[in-house]
Amino acid sequence: LAEEEARAEAYLDPSTLRALRATAETELVDRHANRVLAEGFEGMLRDDRREDLRRLHRLLSRVGAGGRLRDAFAAATRREGAAVVRDEENDKDMVRRLLEMKRRAGVVVAESFAGEEAYASALKESFESFVNCRLNRPAELIAKFIDARLRAGGKSTEDAETESALDAALVLFRYIQGKDVFEAFYKKDLAKRLLLGKSASVDAEKSMISRLKAECGSQFTAKL
Repeated sequence: LAEEEARAEAYLDPSTLRALRATAETELVDRHANRVLAEGFEGMLRDDRREDLRRLHRLLSRVGAGGRLRDAFAAATRREGAAVVRDEENDKDMVRRLLEMKRRAGVVVAESFAGEEAYASALKESFESFVNCRLNRPAELIAKFIDARLRAGGKSTEDAETESALDAALVLFRYIQGKDVFEAFYKKDLAKRLLLGKSASVDAEKSMISRLKAECGSQFTAKL
């Protein structure tokens, strides 16, 4: 594309540049966009090739194909996420895997797709779709993930890590539809932590309940 522009500026009338640029972009980019998205895009995502993804975003934006890239990103995210949620043999790792997937996809949106709102919305919609493809189980496992974090350690050096993990788990919590299921498991686990003296810290417990109250209202946390 740069060569065509340089050639036009060196040898052709200035009025030719716009038409030549449009033709070159159509032939070199637009005609191949669907094949690239169908055959190479998921590999770029899977291998975390952010520079390639940034280049692809930049090129497709030139030809007005950003919508196709967004749709391909959403579809790939849904497929990967649904595979994780439906993998019953690895339920114990589901939340950790989803959090890692969310972190990786968030970095791609920020760095490769220029933080554009359309891609952030696509990521959110994709998570809402696949997190609820297996009834109630994700809600239960998110509650158990939080329980494990609130039981762990209690040393001051771990506070920041615990807070970060709770914030990340809360992001997944926003996507689930079965919040009543989450509340039931969370309440049972909270009771066990308190009755058995297994809670990492009272401050951490209060902090988590405050997060849930801010997210769902005081009625949701009244029994907690």
